[in-house]
Amino acid sequence: MSSCLVRAARSEDAFILALLVNGAIEPHFHTTADKIIQTIEQRPEGRLVAEKSGQVVGTVSLSFPEFAPNHIWLGLSLHPDHRDHETTSALLRHASTVALARHRTLVWTSVRADYLSTVPDLSALGFREVHRTFGGGFYFDPQSDWSTSHAVPAGITLTSASERRQDPRLHQLYDAVRSEKVTAEPTIPAAGDTLDDPDSLWDAAFVASRGEEVLGLAVPERAGLGVWNAVLIVRPDVRRQGIGTALQARVCAALAEQGFTFLNTAGVKADRRYLGVLRRLGANIEPDWIAFESALAPQASSRN
Repeated sequence: MSSCLVRAARSEDAFILALLVNGAIEPHFHTTADKIIQTIEQRPEGRLVAEKSGQVVGTVSLSFPEFAPNHIWLGLSLHPDHRDHETTSALLRHASTVALARHRTLVWTSVRADYLSTVPDLSALGFREVHRTFGGGFYFDPQSDWSTSHAVPAGITLTSASERRQDPRLHQLYDAVRSEKVTAEPTIPAAGDTLDDPDSLWDAAFVASRGEEVLGLAVPERAGLGVWNAVLIVRPDVRRQGIGTALQARVCAALAEQGFTFLNTAGVKADRRYLGVLRRLGANIEPDWIAFESALAPQASSRN
């Protein structure tokens, strides 16, 4: 007689059912698994798991970014039935030991706002909210006519910046306003010291002018997610006239014409002007990513 029990599904089976269904029909499920296998084989210290009674109930990924030498970045994932402080604390305690062994004294993690229910109260575990950023961007439909999506203000002309990249007026404008960039280190870093970035896409960059005056500049650049809005600036005394929106629309038109399908517009929630431009042009703005940080006490290295 078979020992396999067959019964009607119950609502509490939902999470394991989702795992089984995704494993059978979703390509990204296997792609993710392959990436995790590759990571574990190449860097076994980069992932920890928590077990209870032989069952994996949680995991945390660990990364050690070179550009943030004091930080360890954690990606926390918990079984739906074990989103408790005990499981999380055990994972964090072991991750902290690894961090201190590498002389990293700050722990960093981030959670998307609509996924906060998947983790315990991080503030009760010693974390503080550092900042909120947002993802998303523009998806380019070949049928869309970006060139007429936003009118250029009267008296303002938009021209390609590709032949003007050495124009000192562009660099003077950039130098004058780059300190205003709303940052969220290390997710959204401070503006670069100069416009001379090798990843800049000057053939999709535009300048806003009035006569000989340079009023604004938009320069996208290649990045890990394809193309990113690197520079979008307008001279302070001519803001709130639609110049930034017109520049952004023209950049989108150029990128779409060149065959790009997406422009990443990630930014900081506190940057209201930038968000206003994106919303006016219909960008897809994703829920906030909330960054949390916690400091490690040196004596924690002796705990296990």
